[in-house]
Formats: sequence, C-alpha cells, structure tokens
Amino acid sequence: MARTPFTCAYDEAAGTLTVSGDLDESGAWELRDRLASLIAGHARDLVMDLSCVRSLPSAAVGVIAAARADMRAHFHRLDLVAAQGSIACQVLPRSGMVVRTRQPSD
Repeated sequence: MARTPFTCAYDEAAGTLTVSGDLDESGAWELRDRLASLIAGHARDLVMDLSCVRSLPSAAVGVIAAARADMRAHFHRLDLVAAQGSIACQVLPRSGMVVRTRQPSD
C-alpha cells in the first residue's frame, strides 16, 4: 500500500487542526511541535480532526494524550473528531480518549 504524506493544517476561524496521511514517528514529532505552538498561543478550546489519518502508531497516540493534558492544564479542551470507522476511532478509545464521530459530509 502506498504511503500518504502526513499533513496538518490549522483553520484559525474554526479552531480546528486537520491532520491527515500516515502519521509515522517523524510525523508524530512534527504534530507535537505544531500542537505545542498552538497550545502556547491559543486561548480557547481546540478541535483536532483525525478523519483522514491512515496510521496512528503509539508515538502519535502519546503526543495526542500529552497535548490533551497540556490543554486541560490551561483550562481548555482538545476535542478529537474522526470519521466513523477511521483508525482514530479504533485506536484512541482504547487509550481512554473520547473521539467524537462525524459523518463524511460534516
């Protein structure tokens, strides 16, 4: 299976970070750095859309869990959203994280 490049894009108006592609170990560190900069300069809740993530290794799960803890420490939430049946909906709840499912048209 061909790899899909990891990307993340932030929509400031919506407060949503959209993550897509194969989130391998190097992508996890890139995501960590992006989340750290958003959390440091962000004074509201943040939504992370993981609907188009194709792989989610343990390093990425740890980055997401740490970012959620950092947001809580600043009295904000990191809401996780993903398409029903996606890898995020399969993996993250096993780590105790709530993932809100969305329909493909959302």
